[in-house]
Amino acid sequence: MGVGYLIFREFVIAAGNIAWVLVIIGAAIILSGLIRWASPKHGFHRAIGGAAGGLVLALFITQGFAFFGNFGNFGKLPYSATLEKTYGGAATASTVSLRLGSINGPITVQTWDKTDYQIVASITARGATQAEADQNLANLGKDLTEGALAGAQTLTLIYSSPILINNPYQIAVEVRLPASAKLNLDLTTSNGAITIENVVGDTVKAQTSNARINAENVKATRVTLSTSNAVVSGNVEGDTVSISTSNARVELTVPSTISGRYDVSTSNADVDVTVGASAACRLDAQTSNGQVSFNLPNLTYSRNQATSKTAETSDYSSAQIKIQVTIRTSNADVTVERNVFST
Repeated sequence: MGVGYLIFREFVIAAGNIAWVLVIIGAAIILSGLIRWASPKHGFHRAIGGAAGGLVLALFITQGFAFFGNFGNFGKLPYSATLEKTYGGAATASTVSLRLGSINGPITVQTWDKTDYQIVASITARGATQAEADQNLANLGKDLTEGALAGAQTLTLIYSSPILINNPYQIAVEVRLPASAKLNLDLTTSNGAITIENVVGDTVKAQTSNARINAENVKATRVTLSTSNAVVSGNVEGDTVSISTSNARVELTVPSTISGRYDVSTSNADVDVTVGASAACRLDAQTSNGQVSFNLPNLTYSRNQATSKTAETSDYSSAQIKIQVTIRTSNADVTVERNVFST
């Protein structure tokens, strides 16, 4: 402990160097275990454990509660550098495919009446010093790649970082694409919301974590929306639609102008689905410690329990437009109803 006291009196250990402290303690624990295994009759391993404990105690005595209070600020890099990059050009094909990957920030995709595309990325890089923040910004260095595939114009912009813990980047991206084009979207971010508005295409995929997904007026052959610990909401229809989150609600409106299958899953949160006024429906919903309610007329139930129901409308087998909805949640309620104002 005395040696540790002398060391820590001379060197201030910042929270950013916590990894080294953990390495020392971990190495001491492993060494103590190996010594105990090799020589169980002796007490040498206790000396190693005591040394590790002494280092921690010396750290506490010399630097006090301030060091341990920094644990709550671990990951907060005080300096930042910012850059806004704009990409744009003509949409040269009737189909535009966008693959976009961001980091710790929101993505917004909307359409407009222009024939051009525009992507604006607002990038913030952080560091323990201003020089480190500037260097992190310079290291990112990603640019848009434009190409063609199967007659579609392809746009690819992927921001990535090898830093898994305490990632210094936060990137917000806003996209405008031509409303006249068929759009394929593959959007990925983390800790940032994804918003998609007024998009028609073949494939729409959006994935984030710990942030909301909102898809308004989205119609595609296949739609996949996935997040965690945040709400998924919107007005969506497609041949196949998959929506998943956890510990958060799902609020889905299905216009029901085309036949489609909708799979919805969450946990510990309600699911509310609204279908079109005249759609023929087949419904399957399960929960636990909650209530399932199908508020549609002319339903025939093949399973009708409080927490688990399967039913279909009487006209389902002969209908031209068929909507299949499968819902899974836990510890929450499920409600499916008609939109009486739709046509």
